[in-house]
This record gives sequence, C-alpha cells and structure tokens, in this order.
Amino acid sequence: MKKHIFSVLFLLGAIAFSIQGFVVGSTPHDPVLIRVADHEISLSEFEQVYRKSNLESVVAEPKTVEEYLEMYIDFRLKVLAAVEAGLDTNPGFISELDGYRNQLAQQYLVDHEVTDRLLEEAYERSQYDVWVSHILLTVNEHAPPADTLEVYNRMIEIRDRAVAGESFSELAIQYSDDPSAKGQEATQHQPARRGNSGALPFFTVFNMVYPFETAAYNTPVGEISMPVRTSFGYHLVKVHDRLPAMGQARVAHIMLMTPPDTDDSELEEKEQKIQAIHQKILDGADFAELTAEHSEDRQSASRGGEMPPFASNRMVPQFIKAIHQLEEGDVSGPVRSDFGWHIIKLIERTPPPSYEDAYADLRNRIQRDIRSRLGQEVVVERLKKEYDLVIDQKALEAFYEVVDDSVFSAEWDIEKAALLQDLLFQFSSEQFTQHDFAEYLASSQTRQPSMEIKHYVNMVFERFVNQEILAYEDSILEEKYPEFRMIMQEYHDGILLFEITDQKVWSKATSDQEALMAFFEENAERFSWDDFEGNRGAVIAEYQNHLEKQWVNKLRERFDVYVDRSLLHKINTD
Repeated sequence: MKKHIFSVLFLLGAIAFSIQGFVVGSTPHDPVLIRVADHEISLSEFEQVYRKSNLESVVAEPKTVEEYLEMYIDFRLKVLAAVEAGLDTNPGFISELDGYRNQLAQQYLVDHEVTDRLLEEAYERSQYDVWVSHILLTVNEHAPPADTLEVYNRMIEIRDRAVAGESFSELAIQYSDDPSAKGQEATQHQPARRGNSGALPFFTVFNMVYPFETAAYNTPVGEISMPVRTSFGYHLVKVHDRLPAMGQARVAHIMLMTPPDTDDSELEEKEQKIQAIHQKILDGADFAELTAEHSEDRQSASRGGEMPPFASNRMVPQFIKAIHQLEEGDVSGPVRSDFGWHIIKLIERTPPPSYEDAYADLRNRIQRDIRSRLGQEVVVERLKKEYDLVIDQKALEAFYEVVDDSVFSAEWDIEKAALLQDLLFQFSSEQFTQHDFAEYLASSQTRQPSMEIKHYVNMVFERFVNQEILAYEDSILEEKYPEFRMIMQEYHDGILLFEITDQKVWSKATSDQEALMAFFEENAERFSWDDFEGNRGAVIAEYQNHLEKQWVNKLRERFDVYVDRSLLHKINTD
C-alpha cells in the first residue's frame, strides 16, 4: 500500500511546494495559479509538476490539465490536513524521513564521475576470474615511515630474486608472513595441513581488498607486480592465469583423497584407480553409481556426487580450470588438486549478469567497500577549495607536545590540552578551535598499536577536518541543491499522505465492519454477488473510494481554495 501511495505522489509530482510555511513567490510574469489556505503555487510551478508527471513520464492514462489540477489540489489538501493533525511531529515520521535523507545525501557526498568509473571497472573485472600467488610482509598500517621503507626495500629484494628466476613458490614458503604458505605437520590435536606456497584460489571483483584486487587485474599473466600496500602490509602478486568468469557452477564429482602424509605407493595406487574409474565412464557406466561406489567425498557421494553451487573463489584452481573446459553435461578426465583426484561432471553453469542486471548490486557493494572512499575523497578535496579551508599549522603542532602514548591505550586525558584554545582551522562560515580538536581526540581514542605521535595527530586531524567539512556540506544540501530540496519534499509529503490516508480511508474501511456491511446493503445493485463475503474485496475498494470522496469534500469546505483558471491556457501541453 505504501508503494502505491508513493506512485501516486510521483504521479502528482509535488516537488516544489512546501506545506511547512514555505510560500512560492510569484511575479507579474509568473502569477499565482492556485492558493490553498495560505499557500501559493505559481503557474510555472504547477506547469513543471504537470509536465513531469503527465507529459515527460510514461503514463498509462494521461490527464488533461483540468483533471490533473483537481488531483493536485486534492493532494495538497490531504498533506495540509496531515500537518494540521501533527503527523509531521510524530517520532516515527521524523525517523523515517531522516532515513530517506541520509540515503539521499550520500549521493551528494561522493563524486559521481569517480563512482561511474568504479562501477565500470567493477563490472569489467567481474567478467574475469584471476589466479595468483602472493608473498606478504606484514607492516602496521600506521607504522612510521622508516619502518615502512624497511619492509618495502625487503620486498623489492625478494621481487628482484623472483624476476631473476628463483621460484616464487619457494620464496613464498621462505619469506611470506601469510601462514597458509608454509603448511604444518600433523599434531595431536589437528591433522597435517599442506601449504599453498602462496597460491590463492581463483577470485573475482570484491573477493579481495581493493589494492590487492587492482594489482591482480592490472598485472599481465606470468608477471609479478611491484610491492602493493594494503592494511595487512606489502604484497607481491604473481598472476598465473586470467579466465572468462565462471559465474556460478553446479557440479558433481568423484573424488579420491590424497592427504599430505600420503606415501608414494598410495599416490600411485590412487592415480591408477581414478584412471580406471574414468575409463568406466567412457565405456558408458553410470556416473552416480560410480560415485556411490568409489568417491571418498562421502558428503556429496550420497547425492550422486553433486555439490552445492559455488563461485570460482570457493574451489581450488585446478578444479576451476577443469570446469572452464566443460560444457553442461560434460565429464572431465582425472583432475589432480592439492586434495586428491577428481572426475568432474558439469551440471549447470550460470554466467555473470549483464551490466544492467548487475548495476544495483555493484553500486551497493561499492558503497560498502573501501573503494567508496575514493569518490568521497574527491568531494572532500573539492569542498576544501570551494570553502577556502585555512589551517593554522602551528596550532596543530602544539598537539605533538600534549598527546602522548597513553592515547594508544585510550587513556589520554583531555586536560593535557587545557591551555590550547586558539583557532585551529576554518572554512566558509565555520571555525574550529584547538579545544574542539582536543575533544575529538579524546572521544575517538581506542586501544591500538602505538605509532609516532606526530603521525597519529596528523592522521586524526585530517579525519576530523574531513568529517566536519562533510557534515557542513550535508547540513546545507537543501539550500545548495534545489533538486535535493524538491526530492526531500516528495518524501516528506509522500509519508504524510500515506499516514493520513491510512487513518482516514484504508484502515477505517477495513476495521469498521458494521459500516462496511451497511455500505454493501445500500449499494447491493453495484456488486456481482448477492452475499457480502463473495464481494468483500470489491466492497472494501468501493467503500474506500466513498470515504475518500467524503473526506476530500470536507477538506475543500474547510480550507479556502482559489484557482485562476484563466491562466490554464498558458500551460504548454505539446
């Protein structure tokens, strides 16, 4: 029902008239067309909403100017009644409107060109699966420059050795801080785990942190990237393969396991057995029966070998590469992976969606991903210039002396900055003192690894400035962008229209059974069946229309409505 009322709202196109005391001014060249109580709507405003909802949109039943005028007046009267009833002061209404505003505001606080490029980039990457190995040297995200440089130089030395011909896998086992590279022997509490030598599964867009993903997609197959910085440290990325995206696959498989401690004789026995099973398939044996008899993946064996659907990052690379060679219904030859031998039957493969189908999901994922900061950073830098940001560097440097290591255990006392009261930075009409920043420092401190105080202060200060400049921009969106103000008015009026109509018409029609029955008896000739229950849906709809007409008529009697119909001929309906 709420979707219905919003469709009515957008049909009416009430985007420029504020019921909260905002009076649209008129001029001799733009006279008042409608006056509802004390609120005026100019000729150009009405023409704008009429054209938007009736001429520029695809409308099943276009309205004449006169028809639309009456609908528009009824709409304005209903919203006025909702405000008069105080529905706009209801906490639920305020919360819902704030929620809409927060969502809408985000579209004005990111750079759309950057977002569009990120969308195109994400879609292009989603069309490919990438297989890489990596070497990780960890370094704290906020480590001092000297420590960061030391790790970077170590990574360059490792890269030089790999480029010169040393085995990337061996270098990963020897140097990588990723524990999965090395593996481990069996213990009393857990079985042996085979190391991956730095090799990762195939992956696609959003499966890895953005800088790592970018290195993987931008490095040619067979080559090694320069050191890539992420929140974990520095990585070297070697790209083994890049394949058209698998999408989602549903397969069945026969598996013979080869754990890390399998000896050579058993390995040879397993290979001979898988070859024999494959030959039986070629000779026409039933795949499901062979699975039940031979597969050591007991979880899938009971289902004819069928596995749950998966994407490329959920299986080992050898498995994914084999699937790429199959058409639906095909069965692979024996495939060796780190876990054993497989024979794979492709049941179904669903490719990635088109750009149009993927658009909404990609946009939502970008907004939740670290890459969303890129669009916001562009806006922040533009606003700093637009609002003439000025920073007193000496006032900032005073914090290097009063902030100490206690801040890394969340115990820094703001009293240490009690004497700092000077102006720290300003932009537009806003000014912030050292005390403002000290309060932010104190409230945002958390337990974390220590770092150089100067670096920490500068980092938190930049975050504070960015936060305040975005908050200021958010606070003036209605003033700065007329279209933002108009859309918010649509939301405002739409929510009120729903609530007041629900109270006066919809809920009233369904809850008052006695009145509903009386309406049926008075108008029985208008319905198809003799009994009430057989006509319930139609009776409720008719009764709602009846209540709405009564209500609107009362509103027209209560509120003065003036229309200068002599102006209607000036509306261009071409």
